[in-house]
Amino acid sequence: MTAAMSGGAARRLLAQNVRILRLMRGWSQEALAEAAELDRSYVGDIEQARRNVSLDSLERLAQAFGMVVPDLLREPDPTELGAQLLRRFSSDIGKGNNGP
Repeated sequence: MTAAMSGGAARRLLAQNVRILRLMRGWSQEALAEAAELDRSYVGDIEQARRNVSLDSLERLAQAFGMVVPDLLREPDPTELGAQLLRRFSSDIGKGNNGP
């Protein structure tokens, strides 16, 4: 195990990634929980890094996001993340969803 993955760092990275992926899709915690067949409060605990997530739950989350488990534990690429956010905002603006 690397120093970067000690002391709950992997759990915090997973929490960050799950939250980013969920928000980028415009999903509520409830929508993600339904897609992953998990309880909503469990998803909330994952996003707060309060849960030690099982491999089965990781697989369900990855499947809900259309990715593989290792992708959930990778440091996000800020450039790609920014590009994805711009595409999402551009799409929302094009649909007339520019906020409250």
